[in-house]
Amino acid sequence: MDTKIEKKRSKLKIILPVIAGIAILGLFLSYFFQQKKTFNVKEEDIQIEKVTKGKFEDMMMITAQTQSLNSSLVNVMEGGAVKEVYTEDGKMVTKGEPLARVYNPNTEFNFMSQETGIMQQISQMRNTLLELKNQEFTQNKEILQSQNDYNTALQNYNLQKRLYDAEIGRKTDYDMAQQNLAYQQKRKQIVEQNILNEKHSRDSQIAAVNTSISQMEKSLSVLRNNKNNFLILAPATGRLSSFTISLGQSLTTGQSIGKIDLMDGYKLIAKVDEYYINKLHIGIKGILESNGKEYKVIVSKVLPEVIQGQFSAELNFTDDKPNDLKIGMTFGVKLKLSADTQNLMIPKGNFFKDTNGKWIFAVEKGKAVRKSISLGRENPLYYEVVSGLKEGEMVIVSDYSDYKKYEILDIKK
Repeated sequence: MDTKIEKKRSKLKIILPVIAGIAILGLFLSYFFQQKKTFNVKEEDIQIEKVTKGKFEDMMMITAQTQSLNSSLVNVMEGGAVKEVYTEDGKMVTKGEPLARVYNPNTEFNFMSQETGIMQQISQMRNTLLELKNQEFTQNKEILQSQNDYNTALQNYNLQKRLYDAEIGRKTDYDMAQQNLAYQQKRKQIVEQNILNEKHSRDSQIAAVNTSISQMEKSLSVLRNNKNNFLILAPATGRLSSFTISLGQSLTTGQSIGKIDLMDGYKLIAKVDEYYINKLHIGIKGILESNGKEYKVIVSKVLPEVIQGQFSAELNFTDDKPNDLKIGMTFGVKLKLSADTQNLMIPKGNFFKDTNGKWIFAVEKGKAVRKSISLGRENPLYYEVVSGLKEGEMVIVSDYSDYKKYEILDIKK
């Protein structure tokens, strides 16, 4: 029994220190993980700003470029290689003026083949028309002959009747004259009826042939006009722009190779960051400054397609416009998105790209502590503070790239 008791005591001496060690390690790890991560920064390496309350101007600044109020695209009607160029970019052109000429041998050969085919069909139809006219001429001769034969028979009958009535002529001559008159009268009636029936049919055929010839001539005219599509003409009068084709360049049918600014006024085109796509709409007013004078503008069109993080907006002058406007001039435009309000604000800074406005370092007594915040609208200078900060607090607004994983910044002078 004494030996067994000694073994139990030796095991307890081993287990108790292990349990105590594990407990101490757990307490140490718990304390370590509860400690907030701290990082030392130099005051000169950060930008500290004050939370203020004041008039928040809900506006945005955009850069806009002048373009012609109206323009007309120059499109290629028939594809081919550029053979001749008659003008150059920036020149004033008039409607219908030749700009360039393209050449496509395959298309031109097809045009020639089609033209030949149509002309052959027209020739055949005209021959048919001539045959119908000849038939009409022959039948007219036939009816004249029958009328003449009837008149002759009638004269002979009248003569023989007078002779017979006067008992001078023979009865056989009278009977033959009477019989011939009846024959010529019947023959004349048959010829007239036959010619009348054929005339209706022939008139229908002539009308159909004339209609076909007219349609073929229209097709031929269209085809010949299409041959002129190798010549690229100015669709309107104005200043030619974006016209940069060169000899030998291959152009496709329907391709746009430039535009003509009609010079009837100016508009502004701006590329806007996609952040504002739900905020910018038609009717928003703005102001641009030129030569120390302000001019009013209004958003007239918003194109929602986003390309490389930007969408396009069109603006028009509402009243006066600068006298020295030229296409391609660039202006800064201030757009008023909504009425001004009294709000808490912090100056804009690079911190936003790292926090997306969800948190910020607030500075107090030489330290900066991470705080959750909520930001609202923004303008070129300020963010609107919705919650998380108070007026007078100091915050770091510079870049957070090196501090994102820390809870506290220890600011050193």
